[in-house]
Amino acid sequence: MIDVRNLGKDDYAKYALLVIYAWDMCNLDQNPTSNAIDERITTDGWTVQGIITGRDNVIATAPSAKQGVPQQAAGLRQSVIRPGLDIRRYGYLASKEGMYAAVIRGTDGAEEWIDNFVFIAEHRPQFPGRVEGGFSDIYLSMQYRPLAGGPTVNLVDGIKAAVGAADVLVLGHSLGSTLAECLAYQLAAAPMPAGPGGIGADRVGGIMYASPKLGDHEFVDAFDTQVTNYIVINYEHDVVRQVPPFDITHFDLYRPLSYVYTITDETALAQVNTLDKGCCHHLIDYIAMLSPPVFNQSKQTWTDDEKQCAKCVLGLRG
Repeated sequence: MIDVRNLGKDDYAKYALLVIYAWDMCNLDQNPTSNAIDERITTDGWTVQGIITGRDNVIATAPSAKQGVPQQAAGLRQSVIRPGLDIRRYGYLASKEGMYAAVIRGTDGAEEWIDNFVFIAEHRPQFPGRVEGGFSDIYLSMQYRPLAGGPTVNLVDGIKAAVGAADVLVLGHSLGSTLAECLAYQLAAAPMPAGPGGIGADRVGGIMYASPKLGDHEFVDAFDTQVTNYIVINYEHDVVRQVPPFDITHFDLYRPLSYVYTITDETALAQVNTLDKGCCHHLIDYIAMLSPPVFNQSKQTWTDDEKQCAKCVLGLRG
């Protein structure tokens, strides 16, 4: 498995493009039964093996216990994230030169609304400590469908069967970063002859971009013990990296993962409009700050969305 903490900025930027392709592919066609893929994935040398699906993220306002909110938080007159009923495409599993990448898209416009939400930490038997209920429940709804045909199955089980003895790099952006963290944690569990084991930490890597915080100190400690090959890449002006700030139901803090590379104004290789929340969160702008060459090389295949987001880049420095 590649050591993700020793990759160059060009590599981080190239892997970020795979996440952009996931967003564009799933935004264009959300149908969970669709096999349509973004042709840029193939152009970059990857072969899509399967589709990742899950319950769509929705915003619930004025929650009650009937809507799946814990009793102690029922009646809060603010918005929470919860999985909806619709099943949508969230990303893909692809292979290249003996390695696999599990790529999970972000969610549209998170930087504009996520800091106005209430986040409720809850116990989930699949994870230690407490994790944000909406994020984890969306993840636990996720499934894998082989592109070549076959049944749709639980995400971890499907990826384990698909990759065989190969390594897996998990990629995500924004909300997709928290889902990628859940996936990396479960995949990195020790293998078991039968049952819910993973493939082992030595075969799993993770790169999470613009990541919110997923859990409390107990979760973070356990994640760091089990997932030994990951990196979170955040920009210092990105508001999404600061949330959730506080677990109001347990009077505890959500904690960031321990190994974070923070892009600062001094280290960024591009200048972006820091007065705009979106500019500080768009993945194409992260790519510009990490690697102007990769940013420039990708221009020929930008969608209208990438072109619009790239207007945030005020200048390149490398």
